[in-house]
Amino acid sequence: MDIQDIIKEKITNLHDGDKKQLEAVFSEANRLIIEAPAGYGKTKTMISKIAYLLACKSIPSPKRVLALTFSVNAAYKIKKDVAEQIPKMMDIDGYSPVKLNDKIFISNYHGFCRKILKLYGYLLNENLKNIDNIKNIDDSDAEYLYELKIGLSVNQAQEISEFNSAIKNVHGKEAKNLKNKYKEYIFNHFLPNNYLPFNAILLLVYELFCEHPEILKFYQQYYPVILIDEFQDTNLLSWNLLIKLIGEDTKVILIGDSLQRIYGFIGAIPNLMYKAQNKFGMTKITLEKNYRFHDNQDMLLLDKNLRLNAENPYKPSCIEDARVHLGVFNNQIEKGEWISSKTDNLLNDDKKAKLAILFRGRNANADILIQELKQKNVNFFYGLFKEDDFDYIQFHNQCLYEFEKSFIDKRITKMRLEKYLADIQKNIKTTDKDYLVISSLYELLKIFLDRIITEYAFLTSEEKILFVKDTLESRALKQNMEFVSNRIILSTIHAAKGLEWEYVIMADMEQYCFPNYPSLCGICNFKHNLIDGENCKININSRIEFKFLEELSVFYVGVTRAKKQVFFTASRIRMNNSGRDLVTYVNCFLNLPGILKQVAN
Repeated sequence: MDIQDIIKEKITNLHDGDKKQLEAVFSEANRLIIEAPAGYGKTKTMISKIAYLLACKSIPSPKRVLALTFSVNAAYKIKKDVAEQIPKMMDIDGYSPVKLNDKIFISNYHGFCRKILKLYGYLLNENLKNIDNIKNIDDSDAEYLYELKIGLSVNQAQEISEFNSAIKNVHGKEAKNLKNKYKEYIFNHFLPNNYLPFNAILLLVYELFCEHPEILKFYQQYYPVILIDEFQDTNLLSWNLLIKLIGEDTKVILIGDSLQRIYGFIGAIPNLMYKAQNKFGMTKITLEKNYRFHDNQDMLLLDKNLRLNAENPYKPSCIEDARVHLGVFNNQIEKGEWISSKTDNLLNDDKKAKLAILFRGRNANADILIQELKQKNVNFFYGLFKEDDFDYIQFHNQCLYEFEKSFIDKRITKMRLEKYLADIQKNIKTTDKDYLVISSLYELLKIFLDRIITEYAFLTSEEKILFVKDTLESRALKQNMEFVSNRIILSTIHAAKGLEWEYVIMADMEQYCFPNYPSLCGICNFKHNLIDGENCKININSRIEFKFLEELSVFYVGVTRAKKQVFFTASRIRMNNSGRDLVTYVNCFLNLPGILKQVAN
């Protein structure tokens, strides 16, 4: 039996007869798209796919597999899983495991593009030779760009901000029209002053490939296999770059879940998995077995029925109802009291469990719950972060500034990280207003740096440096919430994506809270629904279908953060942004076909 057959047998045993997972792993299709819902074994399938590609010797030296994802944390998680699992899978007598770094390059899009600019960026601009020392900045805020004092006029700063908006809003024509001016400002204003916006990193590599086809051809040949994880989160810049990278003979594997596209507000392209399937003539395989909820029939049904509602919002083919636990209370104070009591009971009964209380967004109702928890001396972790909050941005920026000063020689040790952490604690100032945010972010920084030394010990010192810088530049400390010592975590659903806890309470299941006014409720505004007792029931039509599916994705991601059980709560009275108490109804998602509400105990 040769190496390939041995690995195939090992993988078959590992996947315990899951036909769809094995079909994806052993597929010989050159263009493959894998629909992988939450809890369906995506990571195991992806790692086995990589192992099988390596075992088949389809990557001749010195060529590599290129594995990309949108999120820096997802990229390093893949790197960790590959480093831990593949050597075990390929530990065969007489076989020397491949040196993984020689066979696979794993990164997020920005890390990949930064590497290319480091080698060839000088062909576009001499200043790109020192890209490691260039400060990466956000280009969304025109006022901030003008105040950098790098020679930009108010109008020029506005045009740069408009390019950012075009990417976020998936306005391809507008981005194309602004592209040349944007490049001009990068070359004439940003780079001479040692700045480079995040969007420019991807755009400049795309332009490099356009202007130097020989470099593009080299990378197309160097990476004969391209694997993209969390593909549904891809934005315009990443998508255009990917189209360039895919050559005639490139083997392409796209992995994602269309129902987990919740980053539309930062530019994730709608219906991209469908578009990619058609553009590249891809074979599609959908994983079918839910391992997260395999012992919980109601959660299995809830997962299934939500996906059926997404597949056909007008007439979903739900055969059996999923029972969900819903508590409806007279006001926000009663709701807070129930959540506090329920949390206490769940964690007392399950001593090793953790629980997340999730919100669509931070609001006045969340503040009432926080006060209730404080009054009862409940220990919780505050993670209601918004990526555009000044405190959240400022903390990451200051940590990045201090880190670049402290580790300019690119040597990273436990002792030096401890000193860096102590310096941050000493220099970060907090007020009563921002204490919860800053203290939580400091705790996440501490956890992250500890993981750098322990979980990511296999990385080189330079790779650890890049991991820390990428995380701080991407403002991604929130992705460490899963590892906090607190057993109760308050978070937004967007901040919780990719994380999971034993129990989840979705706390704001009220009209205008979830969905909120800027999303679906503002479009509907009693025009596309009916009120049935205490319930809001939505009437889907073409005008609101897109927004409905966007919000259903957020709802689905919240539900699937639970490993054991999810609970829902709603109030008959909500507090609006002006502090007024208003009558409200149970949100429309808990009244979709295939959902049967039961009183939560």
